[in-house]
Amino acid sequence: MDAQKFGSFIAALRKEKKMTQAELGQILHVTDKAVSKWERGIGLPDINLIEPLADALGVSVLEIMKSEKIEARPITDSEASEAIINSFDMVKEQRKQERKNIIKIVLIVFAITAVVLLIDSLAAAGIGIFFVFVFLPLACFIGGLSLLVYGLIRKKKKLPCTQAIVAGLILLLLLMFIFAFFFIGGILGLSPTPT
Repeated sequence: MDAQKFGSFIAALRKEKKMTQAELGQILHVTDKAVSKWERGIGLPDINLIEPLADALGVSVLEIMKSEKIEARPITDSEASEAIINSFDMVKEQRKQERKNIIKIVLIVFAITAVVLLIDSLAAAGIGIFFVFVFLPLACFIGGLSLLVYGLIRKKKKLPCTQAIVAGLILLLLLMFIFAFFFIGGILGLSPTPT
């Protein structure tokens, strides 16, 4: 789907309806900035918003997907196929963007945690012990919680959230595994006890 063509089509329909970006955003439960991004061709709406967007602008879903008005005539198989393919392309793009956001969150959390703990542990005896006993568990905890919160916010907005929630749970499970390893190692006298 061509984002520029889509944006121009949405803007023209909105103006025909004498709606502001804020009014359209309010109908769709998104910000006026989101509508502005669509109209400028910077992004596309979530796939779940296509039908409400079509309803709000008084056109069919197929017209929204093709970004052009269609005369009142039967829809051809090729037009229907193209609309379905465009839908799949939008979903793929949204999942790709979600993965990028998850990676950004994880990297930011790990970087901030590393800097804070590195500054705090300049007097620590060994970096390996510091990494295993302090940095890794703390990064897993903060990263896991951050991703869970991000996933829940996306779920509340009715956006795809599975990848963020799964990544957050994996980090929290890794944290539990690390603590179990330390606990069992401490009981057996195989691992040092953190101070």
